Amino acid sequence: MSGLVNKDQADEMTVEGFAFSPLKCLLTVFTVVLTGGLFLILLTWRADIKLNCVYTKVPLKEAKKVLLKDKFEQIFEEDVVCNPSGDFSNNATPICSFFINKKIKYVWDSGARTFVKLKNVDEFMKQSDFHKCKEGLGQLTVTDRLHEYGPNLIKISVPPVLYLVFHEALNPFYLFQAYTVILWSIQMYWKFAVIIAITSVLSVTASVWETRKQNRNLRDKMKSESSVSVLRNGAQTELSSVALVPGDVILLPTTGGVMMECDAVLVEGTCVVNESMLTGESIPITKISIPDEDTIHFAYDLQRQHVVFCGTEILQGKAQEGHFIKAVVIRTGFMTTKGELVRAILFPPPLDFQFHSDFLKSIYVFLSLGLIGMAYSLYMWISNGGTIQECLLNSLDILTFVVPPILPAALTANNAFAQKRLQKMEIFCLHSNHICLCGGIDVVAFDKTGTLTEGNLDLAGVCESKNANFQETQADPTLLALDSRLIQAMATCHSLIELKGELTGNPLDVKLFDAIEWELKEQHNMGINPDYGMATPTLVSPPKGSRNGSGHIKTAPSNLEIAILKTYPFDSAVQRMTTVTKKKGAQQFDVYIKGAPEKIASTCKPETIPTDFSSTLMWYTKQGLRVIAAAHKPLNANYKWKEVDDLTRSDLEQKADFLGLIIMQNLVKAETYAAIKELHEADINTVMVTGDNILTAISVGRDCDLVKPDQTIIRVEAELSPNTYTPSLNVAYMLEENEKSNIVHDSNFIKSVQEKNYVFACDGKTFGLIRNNDKALLDRIVQRGKIFARMLPEQKIHLIECMKDLGRQVIMCGDGCNDCGALKTAHAGISLSMAEASVAAPFTSRNVHIGCVPYLIREGRATMVSAFASFKFGVAFCFTQLIAVLMIFYIGTEPSDNQYLVVDIGLAALPIIMIGNCGPHEILIKQKPMRHLLSFLPLFSVISFLFFQTLGYVGVWFYVQMQSWFVPYKFEPGLWPPNPSYEQTCIFLLSCCAAVVAAIVFSKGSPYRKPLLTNGIMAVWTIAAVAATIFMSLYESQDFAERLNFKIPPSMDFRLVIVGVMVFSCIFCYLWEIYFIDGVLFAKVLPWYKIHIRGPHLPFERLEEELRSKAGWPPIGDCKNNEIKIAVSMQSGSSSFRVTTPTTTTTSSQNKKTPTSSHPNEIQGGVATQIRHASREVTRNIKNRWSAGSPQQEEEHHLLGATETPTVTPRPQRAAQTDKNTLPPSYSLSSIDDATPSSSQLQRVINNTLLPAHSHESKMLSSWDQHQQAQPQTQHLSGSTAATGLLGSSADKKETIC
Repeated sequence: MSGLVNKDQADEMTVEGFAFSPLKCLLTVFTVVLTGGLFLILLTWRADIKLNCVYTKVPLKEAKKVLLKDKFEQIFEEDVVCNPSGDFSNNATPICSFFINKKIKYVWDSGARTFVKLKNVDEFMKQSDFHKCKEGLGQLTVTDRLHEYGPNLIKISVPPVLYLVFHEALNPFYLFQAYTVILWSIQMYWKFAVIIAITSVLSVTASVWETRKQNRNLRDKMKSESSVSVLRNGAQTELSSVALVPGDVILLPTTGGVMMECDAVLVEGTCVVNESMLTGESIPITKISIPDEDTIHFAYDLQRQHVVFCGTEILQGKAQEGHFIKAVVIRTGFMTTKGELVRAILFPPPLDFQFHSDFLKSIYVFLSLGLIGMAYSLYMWISNGGTIQECLLNSLDILTFVVPPILPAALTANNAFAQKRLQKMEIFCLHSNHICLCGGIDVVAFDKTGTLTEGNLDLAGVCESKNANFQETQADPTLLALDSRLIQAMATCHSLIELKGELTGNPLDVKLFDAIEWELKEQHNMGINPDYGMATPTLVSPPKGSRNGSGHIKTAPSNLEIAILKTYPFDSAVQRMTTVTKKKGAQQFDVYIKGAPEKIASTCKPETIPTDFSSTLMWYTKQGLRVIAAAHKPLNANYKWKEVDDLTRSDLEQKADFLGLIIMQNLVKAETYAAIKELHEADINTVMVTGDNILTAISVGRDCDLVKPDQTIIRVEAELSPNTYTPSLNVAYMLEENEKSNIVHDSNFIKSVQEKNYVFACDGKTFGLIRNNDKALLDRIVQRGKIFARMLPEQKIHLIECMKDLGRQVIMCGDGCNDCGALKTAHAGISLSMAEASVAAPFTSRNVHIGCVPYLIREGRATMVSAFASFKFGVAFCFTQLIAVLMIFYIGTEPSDNQYLVVDIGLAALPIIMIGNCGPHEILIKQKPMRHLLSFLPLFSVISFLFFQTLGYVGVWFYVQMQSWFVPYKFEPGLWPPNPSYEQTCIFLLSCCAAVVAAIVFSKGSPYRKPLLTNGIMAVWTIAAVAATIFMSLYESQDFAERLNFKIPPSMDFRLVIVGVMVFSCIFCYLWEIYFIDGVLFAKVLPWYKIHIRGPHLPFERLEEELRSKAGWPPIGDCKNNEIKIAVSMQSGSSSFRVTTPTTTTTSSQNKKTPTSSHPNEIQGGVATQIRHASREVTRNIKNRWSAGSPQQEEEHHLLGATETPTVTPRPQRAAQTDKNTLPPSYSLSSIDDATPSSSQLQRVINNTLLPAHSHESKMLSSWDQHQQAQPQTQHLSGSTAATGLLGSSADKKETIC
């Protein structure tokens, strides 16, 4: 009967089968006739009701229709197509029946007894399989696959006008409008009925026109067809791209200029493509042919370097032979990556906006109240002796009061106003409904490079390695010798091309190549180069002229030239790129590798890696510098090119020689500081999600105050234990020694740990292991996580999803590169790139900095408050009018048509639309606005307003009857307009006042919106409405009274009393709303209630309370097989630290003696020294747990297996003024901070590395090497040299290895 499709996937759906039932159909037709067609409307609203009424449930195999329901409770009805001939799919299973949902084909799987997604051909292929089909497909196979996969076309249909009109007209809102127009027309209230009818027609027309326009634009942009060269049965033929099927072999010209119409895997040659439509980064990307290996299965998502995607432009290519590149088609139509993007646009997930669901619920409540009002009205008209027409029409008219007919248009106008304001700030909104979602944001996740920091990297210097020793760092790489392998790696290890005479490619590669001042020359289809004996598509060489270097003239040798023969482009999965080159005149081929230092080091010979590699790398990264490593491997001189070409990438890269480090500088954007500060002041959490090194990310996070100064960063590392049959997860929590708030530098650490004010930093590897093995721990890491480094694009998506699962509302802000998935997953994604991939994000900022984030949140809050204001005004207006009408129904009278026009057109139509045209407040406050429409405060606000207005109505009702000139109303059945009466006139005037007061009271400004006076049109209307209401109350004229059917009280004193009641009502309701409801209940009582009575409500709130109350967690230095921990306590009057080291724990570091200072003025056993030793001991013990061998082996085989022995040197302290044997009761560590400048100071010094070579500041980066060689055992603070003040002792640097 039912089953699941896409089980355990993000798009999992339940499916039920149905077959036509003649009996049910007959009963349904009979019910439709009995209800006058109303039941038919219900059938058109809900597909599940229609299927259950007309069809009967059957097993899925026998189904003619299926009913699908996704996790968002969206319902889809699809026709099942039976295929008795049984087309054969790629796995030789006949397709008996199928249906199409969201442009994806689902076929019947007899084994699983359910429908499954049609499999792509590449899901069953190994890498070698692609090379077996180079001759193309046969005609029979082409025919079968064309039936199976359909034409290669991303077809977007534009619905007919009549269908859209019918679909819009059946909307419940327009049906209610039709009911209103018909009823008012019968009552001869045709003036406003015509206005409502015209408004509805214009609204339907605009909606239909906008829908068709969007569909046409999307169809025109996405529809693409071109002529393609295809191999069929080994023969080349020209076909339309629509006729392509998976398995076809296409021939791509090397001249470029071709737009791909499918996803294809390269099997011969390489090409350079522009993937800006998919990635948002309009830079050339190199694609290489897939290796011919029969042991490796093809993975579409992991081997993207071999796939040319649909929608990308081929800029140029390099053929293996001839003038064409060969590629095998693997996906067509909507199954391509471009098709997935289009499907995401066509079928976006529904917005989880609580306001909309609450609004629908409120409508049901209002209709229920309307039914009660109808019953009361019917009773009163019958009691007063009214005619049948008066009884029925006036009773039915009550329903038109309880639902504001223009409220949906008002909510749409609010979004339109907000969208217009965002455009003025150069923030473009793709989906205006997302604006309200920004009002409840409590977490903002930022990418680093290009978002928090500048997009372009500057070269800070290069640090060459010779004989496994780092040399002096050079800020200018042209000072190095031309035969330097590091320089040659920078010249060859890239994927740059010349496009229209300009060097184009990855900006980092462009920056490095420009820095060494070499030249690049491309030779396409030039045949064999006699200097190399083979084709050389790319040649690089130093300039042939002379150049100045270090005071002397350097001339490049005329024969220095290197050919780049093969390139493995940078792959984020392996975090490196590789090239195969050959120097002119050389016998052997050379391999150059460039990438993340950790990955490069893992491919190098241990003896070529400097022993201080880890400490040097750590020193650079902790200052926020981006570090890249390079390596070189000479191949066997006897290898021929064919043998080299057949080597796998792993064979080419292993056992390389380490060349050195390339240090890049990435400055924090000036706008970042203010934006982060504003978000933190509003108690909005900020998170960094980057693909960069974790230490670099931590440094940038500290520098821009994304990590607050009083927060302690705890680094989390996880690893699976390989020693058991069921691997267990080992997690370590470590302190970074150079953190400003750590136990060495600042006593803030004591407070931050004791108050649980810590944050986590982890990398993508740790995040992935924890996510796959410990969901509870993952929630804790995400809740307190601040820095997520080395994150893959899919891991960014997982992080955002985890935040949402915890009840967070998340903004993701990125530059559009590798962030598309996270931008779509977040509640609101902000792209800082204007590339085509910005279509993935609801918001795109033309200003490429995060200053747009606080403004967008303020705009979201203002829009949310405006939506509440529109709703509250609409409800208050309708129900004040309803109460007024029900009161005068008591005596058998009603308002005239002109009175209805005054209130409906003059007092209601404009404010409900313009009330949302107030911009956001300038300050982003901590307390978020209400998000639930049906919560206590919004309901109490409206109900209390209605209560006060009702008191005014009742008071004036009795007050007017007490007057000496009062004449009771006499009811005359069938008379229209009814006779004027004093009661009806006074109640009408008070209802007009209630409308004006509601507009003023609910159109409040601070703290989320600007004042009412800044809303020009609304301010003018307010003045005019107040004046008009007072005028109607005081003016006395026979003509005026006849036009409005008034019976004006003869006493001016009475009319002044009525005006006084109005003024009092306005002042009292304003003070009640602003000072009591907002100032007391919302600002003070509600927070107190949430903390002391309700307690944690959302998952992240309960988790945060658990973390704050959980003693001993996180276990700093404490893990499953390590008992060492730090206990930090605060004592009255003094700060004390206690390091607990059980004697049962044995490590190599415990066997070493801790040296003490011999300086007579130093405090023996000083606090800073003790704590530094304790932190180092803890970190060593944590590191020891990774080793499966003895503790002694761990000292010898750490990260790279180097034989470095860490030295332990206490940090020098200023001379104490107390007795050296006595620990003072209160100890300040602020003096120690004097020796360590802030990150911003470091950044300014690093900037000086770009100065000319004769500047002494340009030697800053080399100062570390000089101090490294000196390695003093004890050093006093002097501050006389920049190096000492900046870097501290070299022992401090070595201690970071642990």
